[in-house]
Amino acid sequence: MIVYHLYLVGAVALGALIGELFFKSGIKRLKMLLTFSGAYLLGIGVFHLLPEIFETHSHHYGLLIIAGFFVQLLLEAFSKGLEHGHAHKELFQNKGLPLGVVLSLFLHALLESLPIGGHQHELSRNALLMGLIVHKIPVTVILFTMLKEFTKNKLIIAFWLLVFALMAPLGILVGSQLGILTNYGNELVAFVFGIFLHISTTILFEANETHRFNVIKLGIILLALVVAWLSVAH
Repeated sequence: MIVYHLYLVGAVALGALIGELFFKSGIKRLKMLLTFSGAYLLGIGVFHLLPEIFETHSHHYGLLIIAGFFVQLLLEAFSKGLEHGHAHKELFQNKGLPLGVVLSLFLHALLESLPIGGHQHELSRNALLMGLIVHKIPVTVILFTMLKEFTKNKLIIAFWLLVFALMAPLGILVGSQLGILTNYGNELVAFVFGIFLHISTTILFEANETHRFNVIKLGIILLALVVAWLSVAH
């Protein structure tokens, strides 16, 4: 399980590195990366998570998917949509750190990692892990960019990024140790798929907000879906 922790912390470190090296002038170029991550999350859910959780044909999983969808909707009322690419520089400029935004983002990171610590199949765990890694990279780029608007102190930026990075390992730990959760692996996966569904569809709808055909974006979406299919293939 420690390997999962290292991968997720490493994804945050990679996102911060990308933000430092390639996104000094803004985040417009993030749209393609976000489009890939949104399509990948959708592919992971549809190709692998949904078939697995519905093996038992229990309809209450549908309710949990909807619950996850609306919990994410509620979280975004506080995070202002940082999870799917909304950057709000004005919230971080000359006003102090917007704790509501940051803490809701951290709670999101904790919730989506809970099933990895549960008792579900290894393929499901690996699919969730890959989805979280791909999702965390662009989110970290955005968070890093926003924190740089708040302060130029690299130690403060590193501190908040470290806290963010530790949310996923904490979620895994809670999911594996909290008795009320350990025996409900499929339920947790359904709930997190609802979160993924909201994030992925929001990203993809916003990627095509002009309603014009864009062959590059279509190619990125198809590539992400193919990678998602191959990454969970038996």
